[in-house]
Amino acid sequence: MPSRALSLKDETFDQQAMRTMLPAFNAEVARKLGEIVVNIASRRSLPVAVSVVHPRSALFYCALEGSCADNGQWIRRKENTVFHFGRSSLEVGLMFAHEGWSLPSHGLSGQDYTLFGGGVPLRVANVGVVGAMSVSGLDHVKDHELVIEALCWHLGIPHIDCVLSYPRPAPHAIE
Repeated sequence: MPSRALSLKDETFDQQAMRTMLPAFNAEVARKLGEIVVNIASRRSLPVAVSVVHPRSALFYCALEGSCADNGQWIRRKENTVFHFGRSSLEVGLMFAHEGWSLPSHGLSGQDYTLFGGGVPLRVANVGVVGAMSVSGLDHVKDHELVIEALCWHLGIPHIDCVLSYPRPAPHAIE
């Protein structure tokens, strides 16, 4: 697969979510998404595990050479975070850091949730979150980026290397 990355730009998580929205989601789409990640990771010799799930069932899982059992636990925690918040685990982590929150401050266990990236909600227009796709094995930001790259390949849209930004509140006007 040739690189389809464009130049670096700023993008919010909401913009990224809109850009990577799926037209439909089912077991076949889950398999295709998982196979795209496996193809990209295999060609780059990346030691990752990948999972694509529906809220009630696992649809695709693959652990590549060099990945470990811990990657499966990280994936489970990333998926729980995605389904609980309806946002990527990377965005949730940045939001918590920005607000000075912790998982226990929200009644959540670090055994079941994480503030590290790599879990991304799968959305369908006019439906909402229909699943999650997670990667574990790299730096957590690279895990997130690999999921987004696979979504872009699946959708046939250019992959954009971007600096994701968490929206900050506007400063109060001084009167």
